[in-house]
Amino acid sequence: MLPQNSLSHLVLDVVQVAALVVLVLSLSSCGPLQALVRGDRSMGEPHEAASSTSASKEHAEVSFPVEVDTTPFLAYKNLYDADCVEDKVTDNWGKGFDALYGTRNFRPVLHGVAYRGGANNYYHNTAKRSNKNPLPNDGLQRLLEGGFSSAVYLYKTNFETAPAFLVDSTQSDTLYYYQIGGNTPEELDTLLQLTYASIVDERRGPVYLHCWNGWHQSGFVSAILLKQFCGYDDQKSIHYWEDCADTWTLGYERIRTAIRDFEPVERYAISPEVRSAICPCYADTRSAEALGLDSIALAFETPATSLLFPASDELLPPSISTYLDEYAAMLKDSVQVAVECGFASGDLQAAERADAARAYLIGAGVDSALISCVERDPDKPLRLNLNIVDLGFAVSFERGGVQILSGDKLVLNRLGAIIPAIQNSTVEISGHSDAGTGDDFVNNHIAKLRAMRVYEYLQVIGVDMTQVVHKSCGSNEPRYGDERDRRVEFEIVPNK
Repeated sequence: MLPQNSLSHLVLDVVQVAALVVLVLSLSSCGPLQALVRGDRSMGEPHEAASSTSASKEHAEVSFPVEVDTTPFLAYKNLYDADCVEDKVTDNWGKGFDALYGTRNFRPVLHGVAYRGGANNYYHNTAKRSNKNPLPNDGLQRLLEGGFSSAVYLYKTNFETAPAFLVDSTQSDTLYYYQIGGNTPEELDTLLQLTYASIVDERRGPVYLHCWNGWHQSGFVSAILLKQFCGYDDQKSIHYWEDCADTWTLGYERIRTAIRDFEPVERYAISPEVRSAICPCYADTRSAEALGLDSIALAFETPATSLLFPASDELLPPSISTYLDEYAAMLKDSVQVAVECGFASGDLQAAERADAARAYLIGAGVDSALISCVERDPDKPLRLNLNIVDLGFAVSFERGGVQILSGDKLVLNRLGAIIPAIQNSTVEISGHSDAGTGDDFVNNHIAKLRAMRVYEYLQVIGVDMTQVVHKSCGSNEPRYGDERDRRVEFEIVPNK
């Protein structure tokens, strides 16, 4: 049964359903597509750490005609007048092509085969709702009218409100709507099957792969498709993902890792002629760059950052809230980092935006004690500055010991990547001992050695220590009154 919000005229009779089942089963004798036909449209959660390898060999070989008619691919290329992967058919507000209204940031991935983008909910003229939703019904309807055979929602939020399929007024064409995250080998294989079917079976139209904005998850899945069908290497695939994410690329190392890990699947190979017809142009201007990405440093590049709001009355537009999703994930995975939201003093809207950003991060699971809002930067009302103001982590030691334990080394590695993001301040490493270790002289000496060991460890792993100092507090500043006082702590001291 269709959800209540589906269009009333969208009905399939028994004969059509049977025909569709036969069609899809002919495309895959086993595997995820069969599950979709059986009614399981939901595969994958949003915002899971993307992890992909080559697809499983357990699926049966897919049998299709050897020769592929490339004429329809060229027709779609000419229709949308989008030659290259960066070319947008609809813009960030869903405008630019009336026949695709309901989509956002619609771009080609494979001409006439696969397209990517977002769902136009937040900026919709007549059906405005939260950005975190599937495609609006008019967007699905326009994809159906445009000859698309399937659309895939790459997140799961509110998918239950969307129709399972739409049928045109003549009941001759059907658009199926699936939820497939693309975060596991099985899900990626399903997406590869859908895409491959649209290439080799002339009865099938294109697939639309979408997330909320058309940046991150749709970009990830599209990078996989370009690696599979257009021969992109790791570097080009990652550069593509970055270039088409509209600048919102800081962090997201899990996506870069998943793109690197994917290996093209032999059974989905296509001929050079087909590749030439469907692969858009892409000038990778950074092709000479080495990929040697430091996953730790990249993951923590953003604790200190500045968010530029659009000149409008919106408190948290989709671009900002999407970034805050990733920022919240980073804070939850990091050592105890306290962040200050600095906003323009004397500006009511700036204060409201700072409060809204803080509430959003707390709602995403960040400890409220780690986020504060203060008035800063009176001349920058459209900016919200996120700065690190405290490091609440402590390295623990054995009684009388100065050796850094292996578990604490891992955290110091992450801390070492955070330190460069601390601005206009000095990081002070303070060594402590518990009162039960020895007299003041011994305690002071042990505390000094502990601070030195941490300082030297950070230095060895390559941290710029120009803004880092260390000192001994002996046993003069007990925090717990027990063995937990055998510690090294970190304090951010603003420069005078």
